[in-house]
Order: sequence, then C-alpha cells, then structure tokens
Amino acid sequence: MDKESLRNDLLSRLSSLSNDTILSLSFSLTNQLIKLISSLPELHGQVGAGYLPLKDEVAPVYQELLRAVPLSLAFPILFEGEMLFGIPNGMPKGATWLEPPYHPAEPEWFLVPGVGFDLSGARLGRGKGYYDRYLEGKNFLKIGLAWSEQIVEKIPVEQHDCYMDFIITEEFCWDVNQQERF
Repeated sequence: MDKESLRNDLLSRLSSLSNDTILSLSFSLTNQLIKLISSLPELHGQVGAGYLPLKDEVAPVYQELLRAVPLSLAFPILFEGEMLFGIPNGMPKGATWLEPPYHPAEPEWFLVPGVGFDLSGARLGRGKGYYDRYLEGKNFLKIGLAWSEQIVEKIPVEQHDCYMDFIITEEFCWDVNQQERF
C-alpha cells in the first residue's frame, strides 16, 4: 500500500475513536511511557520533546508523566515555517503549536506522534515533514507514540524519513534495536 492510501486508512481508524476511548488509551500509553523512561535514568533531568495532540491523536497525559518522572518537556513551536521547541511557563497550551509564554529549548530526546509505525521503527506522519526535517542528521533518542492499531506490518519509507528507537502503545513498549517487547 502506498503512503497516502495507508495514511488515509489509518486516519480513518483514528477518527472513529471516541473522546473517552482516546482518553483511556492515553492513560494506558502514559503508564507504558513511564515504564520506559524509568528504565532509562539517563533521560531524567534532561529536556525532552512532547507534542500537543490533534483531536484524534493518542498522547501522554503530561501531568501524570511529569508527576512520575523528573523531566522537563518542550513542545513544538512554529517559527518562520520551521518547527522549533519551547518550554511552556506552566502546562502547555495550544493546538499543534505551543502558545506563548514559553522559552526556547533544544530537546535532547523526542516523543514523536505518528499516523502509523512498523516494528522496524519506520514512521508514517501526517505528510508535512516537520519531524523528518527537524530530526534529519541528528542522533536524538526518538520514541514513537501510538495506539496499538496504528502498528502495521510495513510502512513505506523514503530516504528522508526518520526511524524511531522505541515505540510505545497502550499495550507495550517496543525496543526497535533489540526487536523485543518489554
């Protein structure tokens, strides 16, 4: 299946989720994410990158995550057509892009949304390329976040597409390099 057909199929699945289901999946995903980050103490105290979920996107419950693990999180800002990151003063506000007030930040690792993922770490985004451009040529830890139904057998990739190091769903943590669930 080509990228656009796969994207449309997965977006259709996502749009069928109720708000209650998304909230439930988000809490379960947050628990899996806490498990992963707790197993990687080198991330504690570093600045990570979160994201502001779209209406039909599964995302961590940031209050729960920050209560459980000592982290600072930056969120995407749009500056002159490019994605950068800022740490909000308080809880993040905005739809896709962080609203002021915030201060610019350079995250050291990333929580990455996606429309779909495969277990080799390939990611299908929404087609605008913000994450691929930002992460290109950089060696950051990348953690893809998804609902388990967004995991597919094979994501069609292009040379510019970035790969994830871990994939977290509401059901499991997947180590892409070790090719194992934990």
